[in-house]
Amino acid sequence: MADVAKLYELQKIDTTATKVRRRLGQLKSLLTESDDLKAARSRSELLEQEQQQWKSKQQSAELEMHSLTGRIKESENRLMGGQVRNPKELEALQSSIEALQRQHGLVETLSVEALLQAEELVGQVATARDQLQHLQTSWASSQTELTEEEAKLKRGYLFLKKQRETLTEGLDKALLQQYEDMRERKAGVAVASIENEVCSACNVKIPSGVLSTLRSQSDRLVTCPSCGRILYAR
Repeated sequence: MADVAKLYELQKIDTTATKVRRRLGQLKSLLTESDDLKAARSRSELLEQEQQQWKSKQQSAELEMHSLTGRIKESENRLMGGQVRNPKELEALQSSIEALQRQHGLVETLSVEALLQAEELVGQVATARDQLQHLQTSWASSQTELTEEEAKLKRGYLFLKKQRETLTEGLDKALLQQYEDMRERKAGVAVASIENEVCSACNVKIPSGVLSTLRSQSDRLVTCPSCGRILYAR
C-alpha cells in the first residue's frame, strides 16, 4: 500500500476514533443523574425532613404536656388535701397551678400546630416521592441502553487503537509527523479524498494540473491548493 493510501486509511481511523471519543464523553454525562432527578430527590428529602421536624416538635410537646399534667395534678392534690395550711403558701400554690395551666395551654397550642403542619405535608411528601420515583424509573431504563452503548464503543475504540498501531508501524516517521502536525492545524483532518474532482474537505474543485500530478505520481504527496490538505485519489 502506497504511503498516501496508508495516510488516508489512518485518517479514516482517526476520524472514527474522534467520533467515538466524543460520543463516550456524551455518554459519561448522560450516565450521571440529570439535574431534574437531582432536584426531585433534593425536594423529596427536604420535605421529608421538614415533616419529621414537625413530628418531633409535636412529640416533644406531647411529652411536655404529659409532664405538666402530672405537676398540675400533684399541686392540686396538695392544695385540696389540706397539707398546706399557711395562707401565703396556699396563695403561692394556687398561683403556681395557674401558671402551670397557662403553660399547658401554650404547649397544647404548639402541639396542635405542629400536628397540623405535619399532616399538611403528608400530601406534598407523597407527591414529591411519586415524582422522584417516576424520574428514577425513567432514568434507570435509559441507563441500560446507554451502558451497553458505552461498552460497545469502548471495545470499538480499542480495536481502532490496535488498527492504528499496526498501520503506523509501516509508515515513515517523518511522514507520520507531517500528518500529525497537519491534523493539529486542520481541525483533525489532514488527508482529503477527491470526489468528482472536488476536495472532500473544503468542497473546492481541484485544478486539472493537480489531478494529473496525482494520477501520474501516486507516491507523491500532493496538497489541495485551497485548504492545503493532502489529497488522495481513490
